[in-house]
Amino acid sequence: MNDKHLHEDELDRFITRELSRLPFHSPSRGFEGRVMAQVRLPAPRTVVALRRAQAWALEPRRAFALAGAYAACAVIALGFAVPWVLHHSAPIALGLDAVGAWFVAAARDLGMRLAGWVLTSRTYETLRALPVLREHLVPILALVTAAYGAAAIALHRLLKDPRGKHVPVSTSL
Repeated sequence: MNDKHLHEDELDRFITRELSRLPFHSPSRGFEGRVMAQVRLPAPRTVVALRRAQAWALEPRRAFALAGAYAACAVIALGFAVPWVLHHSAPIALGLDAVGAWFVAAARDLGMRLAGWVLTSRTYETLRALPVLREHLVPILALVTAAYGAAAIALHRLLKDPRGKHVPVSTSL
């Protein structure tokens, strides 16, 4: 066939027909995903900066230091805010005064009951009956203090690690 024998419309139809007879080759399944997985899209600068700051802050020492700084800031802020609120809020101040008065009264009543119990106990009467002079009071208190110190040292030695001692421990039950 020769293009000289065909009209222009016939030549276009001929080319279209011949092209349609060619086999159709399409990409395999997952081709697009594999190609797009290799494409690196640039992240915005703010996202990059945020990720770097997050990685920097999540290092253990820095995270601990930042948490301590945040806690200190919170304590300082509350140290100023809470007294100010308590001072400038009449209902809160009134309620705190009532609660404080109740606690003082309860502590006073407890102290009076305790003092009454001690003063009426047999132990107190026995101690009052002892012939202790004021001259003997200082040596007795020194002896009680020394006994207390000795007990503290003994307790410390008892709770100390047994260095140099081999104590076999069985793990089977």
